[in-house]
Amino acid sequence: MMILPSSQSESDAEKKTAEAKIRVGLMEISAKELEGLIRYAKAQCESKCPQERDAETCVRLIELCVEMDLDPPICYEETEGFSRKFFSAKIREIEKRRCKPIEELLSEIRSSGPKTLEDEIDRIDGEFAIDALKAIDAREKPKKRP
Repeated sequence: MMILPSSQSESDAEKKTAEAKIRVGLMEISAKELEGLIRYAKAQCESKCPQERDAETCVRLIELCVEMDLDPPICYEETEGFSRKFFSAKIREIEKRRCKPIEELLSEIRSSGPKTLEDEIDRIDGEFAIDALKAIDAREKPKKRP
């Protein structure tokens, strides 16, 4: 994503009032339009989470909020900034309480189905924590390159 100055074909009056444009692939949208899309996405995410959450989308939405200087979703604070530390701790907490590695626990729950509400909560939280760590790693790798 790249912020561009207003188009050179616009009149001087339009240039003075035009917003910066943001290029997304082959499309340009104004910063105001992008902000509206981000606000809509946040409302959707906050109403559908946790049953329909996607870790990669969460990471991207948080990055966009930070980039656009908008408040991030509520989960940002709840997850200590959607941090690696938080999700690693969540996995360790589940493993300690259930006395087995997270992958083994998840495999058992998937194969035999949840027997208790705690099984279902641990499955949802454990899968999301693993996915969140993968998403965080995937987004950090390109940033670390020189």
